[in-house]
Amino acid sequence: MRKRGSITIFVCLIFVCISALICGLLESARTSAARLYLQTAGYSAIDSLFSRYHRALWENYKILSFESENDENIKDLMLSYMEPYVDNSGMYRIQNPQINLNKKINLNDNGGMYLEQEIIDYMSLGTFESIFDGSPDDLWKNIEDAKSMEKITSEYGLSSKEAIEVEKSLSRISKNIAEQEKIKSDMKNAFNMRNITELEKLCNDLKKSVKEIPDLVKKYEKQADKMSKKIREIEDKNTENLSKLSEGNRSYIEGEIAKFKEYVDKDSERRTEVIALTLLSENSINEIEHLESDIDILKERIEEDDEDEQDQDISENWDIVGEDISSMTEMKLDFKHGIADEEKEDQLKQVKDLISNGVFSLVIPENREVSLKTVNTLSLPSNAITNGYTDRNLAERLLINEYLGAYFADFTDDIDTPLSYELEYILNGRSSDKENLENTILKILAIREGLNYMHIISDSSKMQMAYELAATISGVLCLPQITFLIKFLIIAVWALVESVIDIRCLLEGGKIPLIKNKDDWRSNLSSIFNILNTNIVEEGEISGRGINYEGYLKMLLYTEDPVKRNFRMMDIMQLDIGVDQKDFLIQDMIYGIDADIGCGARRLFSEISLFSDEFSILSSGYDIRIKVEKIY
Repeated sequence: MRKRGSITIFVCLIFVCISALICGLLESARTSAARLYLQTAGYSAIDSLFSRYHRALWENYKILSFESENDENIKDLMLSYMEPYVDNSGMYRIQNPQINLNKKINLNDNGGMYLEQEIIDYMSLGTFESIFDGSPDDLWKNIEDAKSMEKITSEYGLSSKEAIEVEKSLSRISKNIAEQEKIKSDMKNAFNMRNITELEKLCNDLKKSVKEIPDLVKKYEKQADKMSKKIREIEDKNTENLSKLSEGNRSYIEGEIAKFKEYVDKDSERRTEVIALTLLSENSINEIEHLESDIDILKERIEEDDEDEQDQDISENWDIVGEDISSMTEMKLDFKHGIADEEKEDQLKQVKDLISNGVFSLVIPENREVSLKTVNTLSLPSNAITNGYTDRNLAERLLINEYLGAYFADFTDDIDTPLSYELEYILNGRSSDKENLENTILKILAIREGLNYMHIISDSSKMQMAYELAATISGVLCLPQITFLIKFLIIAVWALVESVIDIRCLLEGGKIPLIKNKDDWRSNLSSIFNILNTNIVEEGEISGRGINYEGYLKMLLYTEDPVKRNFRMMDIMQLDIGVDQKDFLIQDMIYGIDADIGCGARRLFSEISLFSDEFSILSSGYDIRIKVEKIY
């Protein structure tokens, strides 16, 4: 049955308005949901992109980073990961997504700071035992203190070369004077024997000897000036080193140096007496010439025919010659000079030079051959160092230090990689294994030499042994300050010999404590000269406690410039992975991304035909933009 109905215009308008409001609210909700859907698609895409981390980089070094040569490659990958979301967007109706990279963070950006962060994040998950018992900064201050002390005293000890040359110059003068006195004694004997021919010969010998005095004095002055200049140079050179020393060590060194200055002052006093010999030699020449004149007169009298007058004249002339001989000027050096064993003193310098110039051959174990591998460093990351590095705190620095020891090889590992001595490369950055090993050995030598020096001067028995050897070399007739200088040299050489033994032990896989006690000491002072004949450093038993070679490398790396260290780490990573992947480059490794994603979306509820006229003023589509970012 049909029924008639009606509706007012007002109700129609109300219905239309309510319907439009409902559709508008639905469209607004759908738009917000579409934005959330796009956000989900964007983060899903970037997560998928980051899941492409380089497997070899992770397996070998526990570093997460994905490889991409350019921005377009990143965009294409993200779009491909978003494609399923676009195709199945349903009522969200998103289309034509576009990606704009705001920022791309490479692994080598900011001085390798992001590489460090990955290392810190990974190492924080584990536990490790640090090589440092206390504060590494305090330890390094003590090491630098020891190195500075050894350097200062070693230079003063080596300057004994100039002081010894001064003493040798004085010894030559003294020898000449002794020769003159011997000739004068022979002249008196010849006079007593009335041997005029012998007297003439001895006059020539004496004149020749006396004429050498001015040249000998000049040579002495030259050596003395050279020594004074050397002392000034050492003082100027070590002013900064002295200022870096702790108060106690500085006081000790200044007290020891004062003894050296005493020698310089004492030599200044001797110099006046030595220079006076030049004038005395001139007087002696005049006296000798006067004697020669009287001898000539005597000869003439002897050759005269009148025997009566001859006897009287000859007797008078002999008396005149005798007075000339007796009244001749006497030269002497009224001060201590010279050294007793110049050869032994010279051997000390030979030992120091031999070790300093040839330490590499002395420390390499007999059963090992040094790697001769080299690499071309031009294409390595360290040739394009970036700026922006921020310092790390102590805990983070220690974590990085432990990572280095865990994931990079050194000499004692004996592995076959593009560079066999990886830690040594990170420390030095040279292109060959041999150069890196040589430089590393020299750096460890400097540490051990300084610490061994500190051990000697703190051990009264060793100091007494050094003093006794110095006294034997210098002798009782020299200045006490010469004994002091030679003692400095002995301590420096002894510390150096002990350091060579230490390094060889480390390279053989042994351990050496940073601060030694008497039981840890392995060299004998009496045998340090044997190296000159055997080219082998004699050593005692190994104590077995302390730090191994890797530990010393980590100590050195702790103070290395962090940016250089980071990029050299990346050099090794690139070289290692490049064996299997020839085109691998650290600069292509991505650590983080910041991107904008935009896409178009079509309206849905506002396009329903029943209400399309009401929404005709709106466009049929709109843009949605979101931001996504991610780092490993």
